[in-house]
Amino acid sequence: MRPTVRSRRLGSRLKSYRTSNGLSGTELADRVGIHQATWSKIEAGKAKLSPPVLAATAEALHIPEEFVAQLDTLRRKAEEPGWWQDYGDILSEAVQLLIELEADASWIRTYEGDLVPGLLQTREYAERVITAVSPHIRVADIDRYLELRMRRQRRLSDGVRLTAVVGEAAIRQRIGGRAVMREQLRHLEKMVETHDVTIQIVPFTADAHAALGESFAIIQWPDETTPEAVYADGVTSWTVHERDGVIRSYVHALSSVQSQALSPRESLDLVHSVFEELS
Repeated sequence: MRPTVRSRRLGSRLKSYRTSNGLSGTELADRVGIHQATWSKIEAGKAKLSPPVLAATAEALHIPEEFVAQLDTLRRKAEEPGWWQDYGDILSEAVQLLIELEADASWIRTYEGDLVPGLLQTREYAERVITAVSPHIRVADIDRYLELRMRRQRRLSDGVRLTAVVGEAAIRQRIGGRAVMREQLRHLEKMVETHDVTIQIVPFTADAHAALGESFAIIQWPDETTPEAVYADGVTSWTVHERDGVIRSYVHALSSVQSQALSPRESLDLVHSVFEELS
């Protein structure tokens, strides 16, 4: 079984309950009645967790009923195919993992220095970006890539909270030309008005900050008080970080850049000002 974001989240929670009870994997496996190797795979998200094993685990670890219900929901979701699998023939591992992270998030915080984040791009803007950064993409696949990006954006209508911090270059560079950028800027204003979206612009006058040269998304799950993962993207590589220390570093980096960003109200004023300049 290929580990998914959901199966790894389930395994991580079970491991946390096990360690808080002072049990080794071998000891818990014995109590539950499965092989230690199978339990290790469950914690790693590489093996399915059956309802009987979950029930036995909950009893052995004294997990409260309300948390058992949460674990069972996550168990069932981990076995469901994601909608993004319909695009498996064009989907890179990096993008698939990002979509999986977004699928269950309650709050997404992003930083982009030069581009409008994918979750806020119009179709025309996205098309220009996709064709520019992937010049060898097959023409027949462009519409599917665009469809995929637009489908990702449905999460914003499902109640997910988005905080997008972007550099001023992202709203001033005329990607696609004047008309495309006017539509993109108007779309940003509309998304703030109609969804749980906050945009902050880092002006050209800002000093150096801890997020320089970075592009990342901090993912937080429902019922969690701290972020669970960071997706960091670069020109030639990508990484998903799940260790607490690394996640804290990215949270600090975002706080650093936000301290120099315009307020949400000032940011919208700047977006509208640039929109007027393109009239």
